[in-house]
Amino acid sequence: MLIYKKLTVLLIAIFLPAIVFAFTTEQIQTATSKGNVAFVLVTEPGAAGTDLARQKIQDAIAKVPGSVMIESNRTDAANLSFVQEYKLSSAPVPLIFVFASNGVMAGGNLASKLSVSQIVAMVPSPKRAEMLKAIKSGLAVYVTAYRTGMSTKTDVSKDCAIACTKMQGKCIAIDVDMDDLDERDLLNQLKINFASAEPTTVVINAKGQITDSYTGMVEVEKLIASATKVVASGCCPPNSGKTCGPAPKKKGN
Repeated sequence: MLIYKKLTVLLIAIFLPAIVFAFTTEQIQTATSKGNVAFVLVTEPGAAGTDLARQKIQDAIAKVPGSVMIESNRTDAANLSFVQEYKLSSAPVPLIFVFASNGVMAGGNLASKLSVSQIVAMVPSPKRAEMLKAIKSGLAVYVTAYRTGMSTKTDVSKDCAIACTKMQGKCIAIDVDMDDLDERDLLNQLKINFASAEPTTVVINAKGQITDSYTGMVEVEKLIASATKVVASGCCPPNSGKTCGPAPKKKGN
């Protein structure tokens, strides 16, 4: 019995560190698989400002329901893949990253440059998170802004779906209700005309560049051409906060 007890204690001692100090990537996956937003604090032993950064995240968590904090020691060999993926080996720390509830990294910066409100502002809306994940996966995106009752909405969505089929799944279509207040910032960034009587479809290529914007019905081939177009300068990537999308084209243009 004594030997059994000693063996049990030994096994706990061996496996407990692996449970407590799980890989950062695994911790993020666990949190986001539960629908949580993850605030990731990247630091290293002795990094100045870590306590203040931790407090900022705790204050942000109080403002974002269902969010959690994950601390990542970049010097820990268990976090090597995470450090390499986000090129953190020589970056100044502490850093704060925000991972949306769908697992996509939505933003990040030096903790010293972020206020609590700025950390909270990096949390994307559901539709923005969906858009960011698609682009990270190398997909083009059709974002159709509509309002309930618009007569052409069904046909516009159908044409976007057909375009994606013809592109062999290299794009996705996202419908956004103009009256959804949670998506207002995204729609403003995409320069949606809220007074429009018809849906507006904004096309974003796989590089995150806004290439075209259409009001009302648009031919499938034009949608495909816009999704595969590469503009000279991606002045308005999806999380830049800028509003430099093209003016919507009318039907037939």
